[in-house]
Amino acid sequence: MTTPSARSYSRLALSIGTVLAALFAVAIATIASAWIESMMQMPGTALDGAPSPEFSLRDHRGARFALSDTRGKPTIVTFLYANCPDVCRLTAAGLRQTLDLLGDQADDVAIVAVSTDPNGDSPAATRQFLSRQGLSDRMRYLVGTYDELAPVWQAYHIYAGDRRDGLEAHTDAIYVLDRDGGQRAFLRSDFDPDELASALRKLLG
Repeated sequence: MTTPSARSYSRLALSIGTVLAALFAVAIATIASAWIESMMQMPGTALDGAPSPEFSLRDHRGARFALSDTRGKPTIVTFLYANCPDVCRLTAAGLRQTLDLLGDQADDVAIVAVSTDPNGDSPAATRQFLSRQGLSDRMRYLVGTYDELAPVWQAYHIYAGDRRDGLEAHTDAIYVLDRDGGQRAFLRSDFDPDELASALRKLLG
């Protein structure tokens, strides 16, 4: 036989369980809504926030650099070569404009370029490229041998090879990462610097 006190306890437990379930559902809905909103605010193609593949290379100054060194900052990862006559210059110009639009916040954003030309992208050539593009001290340009660079290209779905005219051919790709290294957006070189700057401000919080 169930006593009145036992029935009251059961009703109380059921009520508490119902309230907790409702609060949990609201929390999940709020998180999902915020995530969807942030995805919609990303320029280009929105990505699901999966961790960006880690890599470690030497930069244009000869210093060892790992992608994880940028944790805590929204990060741009792109793929260039110094003697590129078109797409790479367009990408660099757009990134420079983006940094200019960010003003003082530009120091809180990291930009990383990975070479697609292991033979031509010497430290001297990459430093000259950065200087011409107004990106000295604003971008880490990573170089290496084919064996060092190829795994990075593969991890980021980048094709890099020679064209018939002797120039390099490579995938036009820009990845936007959040503070935790999650991939949030994929862009091409024709991106809008205003849109990218706005997205980076949101990632900066």
